[in-house]
Amino acid sequence: MRSACLAHLRSRVAEPLEPPRDWTRAGALVCNCAHCSELSHFLSDPESQVWTFKAAESKRRHVEDSIRRSHCDLDLSTHRQGRPYSLVCTKNQASYERRVQQRKKDLKDLARLQS
Repeated sequence: MRSACLAHLRSRVAEPLEPPRDWTRAGALVCNCAHCSELSHFLSDPESQVWTFKAAESKRRHVEDSIRRSHCDLDLSTHRQGRPYSLVCTKNQASYERRVQQRKKDLKDLARLQS
């Protein structure tokens, strides 16, 4: 069991770890509606960091649900000026930051198992 854990940790620690080079973000959206297609296009755009989706609440909620189900690296806020309100999606580095934390834990666990 120990050798299997060591092999797994060594393999994971050997994987490259670097922050995103541009604003492209992964996002395998399940929905293919027009609004989610816009979101998908935004996620794949290396230049865009912010997308504003101005729509009725039900459509904004649908896009928010798609984002959460797909675990997209986006911060969400609602801009409540004018009607309809706008959903503001800002790309972040959440996946990378989770991998950084996992790497720290893996290195600590690896050191403990090797001693």
